[in-house]
Amino acid sequence: MVLSLKETVLAAILVLLIGRGLTHLFGVLRRYNIPQPVSGGLFASLMALLAYELWGLELQFDMSLRDALLLAFFTTIGLSARLDALTRGGRPLMVLMLFCVGGVILQNLVGLSMAHVTGLEPAEGLLLGSVSLFGGHGTSVAWASVFEQRFGIDNALEIGIGSATLGLIMGGIVGGPMAQRLIERHGLKSAEPVLDTHPTSEKPRRRVSSQEMFVVLMYVSAGMILGGLLSDWAETQGVNIPEFLACMLVGMLMTNTLPRLLPRLESPSEGQALPLLSEVSLGLFLSMSLMGMQLWTLIDLALPMILAVAAQVMAMTLMVRFALFPMLGRSYDSAVLCAGYMGMGLGALPNAMANMNALVGRYGAAPLAFMILPLANAFFVDLANALVLQLTVNSLQP
Repeated sequence: MVLSLKETVLAAILVLLIGRGLTHLFGVLRRYNIPQPVSGGLFASLMALLAYELWGLELQFDMSLRDALLLAFFTTIGLSARLDALTRGGRPLMVLMLFCVGGVILQNLVGLSMAHVTGLEPAEGLLLGSVSLFGGHGTSVAWASVFEQRFGIDNALEIGIGSATLGLIMGGIVGGPMAQRLIERHGLKSAEPVLDTHPTSEKPRRRVSSQEMFVVLMYVSAGMILGGLLSDWAETQGVNIPEFLACMLVGMLMTNTLPRLLPRLESPSEGQALPLLSEVSLGLFLSMSLMGMQLWTLIDLALPMILAVAAQVMAMTLMVRFALFPMLGRSYDSAVLCAGYMGMGLGALPNAMANMNALVGRYGAAPLAFMILPLANAFFVDLANALVLQLTVNSLQP
C-alpha cells in the first residue's frame, strides 16, 4: 500500500499527536524523556509490524519532503552555534568540549570492537556507536541513508533507532545515580540553596512574530542552498560531505559572520523563531522516518544491540568517573555536569537536563553546570560527531 505525499504528511502529524498522547498517558516515557515523535513513531512501526505479520501488509510512504526537513533541521543547528557564547564557559567548557570529541571517538571504538565480537559488520558497529548515542535519533536517521548507500546496510535506520532508544533509557538510569555517588563519597555541597524544580506557575507561551519567522526562513533557505552547493563542490574534489553536514557548517558560518558584516540584518539566533522551526522540522522528520521502520529486520540483531549498548554504558561510566570528573575539578558542579554528560552522551539534551534537575532538586543549585552543558551541546556535539563520523566512514570504505 503506497501513500501519497499529502497522506504521508498527514500520517506524520498524526504520529506526532499520538506520541504526545502516549507521553501524557505513560509516566515512564516522561521519566526517560522519550521524544514525542519517537514515542509515536515506535508505536506506528509496531502497528506496521503487526500488520506485516498478520496480513502481509507493507505500507510505503512518499518521503520526498523528509530530505528537505532533514536539511532544514541541520541548518538550524548550525545557525544556533554562536561563537561569542563560548567565552562565557571558560575552562570547564573547554574540558567538556574536549570530552565530547573523546566520547565520540570512544563510542565508535567500542562499537567497532563489539561488532567484531558479535560478528557484525564494522559499519554496523558505528551505528551502535556515536551515530545513535551521542547523535541520538535525529543523527541516526540522518546517517541511515549514508550507511545504506555506501555499505549496503538495508536496516541501518532500524539499527540506529533501536540503539538510540536503548541509550536514551540508559542515560536516564545511569547518569543521576553515578553523580549521586560522587557527591556523597566526596562530601560535595552546593554553594546555593536547593532549587524548586517543580514551579507552580506556568511557563510563558512562546511568541513568534511573522517578521521574525520570515528572517529565520530566509537564513535556513539560504543555508540549505549553499550547503547543497558546498556538498556538490566537495564531491568534485573527491571529498564526501553529506549534504546535511554541509548545511550545518554553512549555517554556523552565516550566523557568525553575516550579522557582523551587515549590522542591520537581524540575527537568526535571537528570539524564538529559530528553535520553533528546528523543533517542527525535527519532529516531522523523525515521525516520517520512524513510522516507516521495518522492525522485523531487527530480530537477529536484538542480542548484539543490547550487548553493544551495555558495553557503551560501561565505557562511558569509566571515562566520566575517572577522567572527566577529575579534570573538571572534583567539585559539586563537576558532579552535576557528569550526570548531564552521561544523559547527553547516551541520549539527548533533555535527558541531560533531567539528570541535572533531579540532582539540584535534592542537593542544591549548580548554575555553572546549567550554563556550560547546553553551550557544549548546541555548539559542539553535533559538529564534532559529524566530523569524526565522516572521517571514520571514509576510512572504512574500500
